[in-house]
Amino acid sequence: MASNQQARLGLDGENAAARFLEGRGHTILDRRFRTNLGELDLITRSGNHLYFIEVKTRRFGSTKAPLSDALEAVNQRKQRRITQLAQIYIDRNQLWELTPHFSVIGIEKQRSSARLHFLPDAFDAC
Repeated sequence: MASNQQARLGLDGENAAARFLEGRGHTILDRRFRTNLGELDLITRSGNHLYFIEVKTRRFGSTKAPLSDALEAVNQRKQRRITQLAQIYIDRNQLWELTPHFSVIGIEKQRSSARLHFLPDAFDAC
């Protein structure tokens, strides 16, 4: 798949994830939060909970199930980077009173729909 198609697929997945989370009462605080360490796909808030969400999107018919593929893609190295980025975000925005969660959303994209799997506590802070 060409890089433009991959980028579009990723953006479509992030948009679907944001809509899903908003439908569940989350407020989107940030999208594609970037520092020199990397990027966080979505940051949301629900009550006193702060969610740092990695979104992994695959086209329908890929060889792996979207949730298992998403979890495998968020290996220990990536988990460490996500927790470091989360700490930077918390400090910059003075959100120390909120409980952080590290989440993964796996999406299987079809032509006009998507099947989404949300794991709100995919891993603990490293």
